[in-house]
Amino acid sequence: MKAIFLTILLLTTSSILSQEQSSQQPTNTQPILENKLPSLDVKKAAADRQLAYKKEYAFLSSQVKSLKKRLQEFKRTSQSDKDKANKQLSQLENKILSLEKLDNRYQDDIFSIQRNSESAVDNTSLLDATITQAQSTLTEFDFEGFAENSEMADIEKIALLVNKATTVLKQSSQVTKSTGAFFLQNGSEVQGDLLKIGNIATYGSSPQGGGALSPAGEHKFKVWRAEDAEVVKQLISNPTAEMNKARPIFLYESSIKSIEEKKDKTILSVINSGGLISWIIVALGLFALLLIALRIWFLKRSSTSTEKILNKVVYNIENNDMEHAIKVASYKNSSSGRVLYAVLRNITRDREHIEDIVSESILHESAQLNRFGSLIMVVATVTPLLGLLGTVTGMISTFDIITEFGTGDPKLLSSGISLALVTTEVGLAVAIPALLFGNILSGWAERIKDDMEKAALRVINVYKKLNFSS
Repeated sequence: MKAIFLTILLLTTSSILSQEQSSQQPTNTQPILENKLPSLDVKKAAADRQLAYKKEYAFLSSQVKSLKKRLQEFKRTSQSDKDKANKQLSQLENKILSLEKLDNRYQDDIFSIQRNSESAVDNTSLLDATITQAQSTLTEFDFEGFAENSEMADIEKIALLVNKATTVLKQSSQVTKSTGAFFLQNGSEVQGDLLKIGNIATYGSSPQGGGALSPAGEHKFKVWRAEDAEVVKQLISNPTAEMNKARPIFLYESSIKSIEEKKDKTILSVINSGGLISWIIVALGLFALLLIALRIWFLKRSSTSTEKILNKVVYNIENNDMEHAIKVASYKNSSSGRVLYAVLRNITRDREHIEDIVSESILHESAQLNRFGSLIMVVATVTPLLGLLGTVTGMISTFDIITEFGTGDPKLLSSGISLALVTTEVGLAVAIPALLFGNILSGWAERIKDDMEKAALRVINVYKKLNFSS
């Protein structure tokens, strides 16, 4: 308001001053007005202006005083309103803080209630699972369980289960004798005396046979070992006296599931579990074994008495008996003998020609020395690939079974898993020895070639040395 008032005052004052200045300024028409108006009128007009200015000044002064008064009153009022607003704001802030504290407390209470609710749900689930598990366990001991629409409270169910479990535990700590049926090892069912030691072991005896019994499924039992029949008969006839003696026993955990005697694995059973691919790998392995045996025989025949033939040939050359040396080389049916025979027949030619003949003879014998080597390496390479093929086939079969029957029964998956694992095992079992013997025999053949070359060079050197000295 003060700023508005001062602005109005300045505008009014500047307007009046500008009017006075414009009236006092000389103009081109002033001589004409001075000539027309008398001097009296000029003084009167100046007096009127002065009076008007004073009136305007007085009016503006009163307006200034009024505005100052109103400004002071406004300041007092606004300060009071401001104090009241600050007070209300402070009260509202305090109220907000108290509400926030209350909200935090309510949030904590809600979180505690939710946690307790979740804990109650978990406890309820745990209680239901415990009751279900207890029913399943006690079903083996003639407990029929609770009906689906049973209105019994959980505490009543627990009490009933505890009582039944206590009765079962008491029975499990006793040795009871009764009459019942069990199966012999040939599968026939017989009636006889049963001696039950708690729920962990059972003995059976009948005129047809008996022994320590093992679970056959559905609370039925079968003879585990028939050779214990006489001992078990004495135990059942007088359990008190015979119990302190060492007796055969078969301990079991449950009589619901059948327990089968583990069969001993043989090579044929392992191969059969691998299927057709496994037998193909075995056939390739036998073929590789035959090739290895034949190659060993060829290499051994090719390298027979190399040193002995060489010594005889050199001895005859040194004695100037070339005919006998040639006869010795041709008499021995070996690769070394044939190479030496080719050298002796051309010994009179120049050295380069003889060396070419030696190289040609060794190349000719290489076909004999390398016989079956590549086939053995092919078998060593193919058999692991066949094993991998069997693995892929077995996995496909396993997934087909899982798609059709699910994963509930592991026995259904055993055929595919056996095919997958056994074929790889058989393939590696064939490939590793084949690869090992293949490389060993290849090295042997290379050593034979080296020996033939050394023998031929020695014969040439001996002959040339004797002829050069002579």
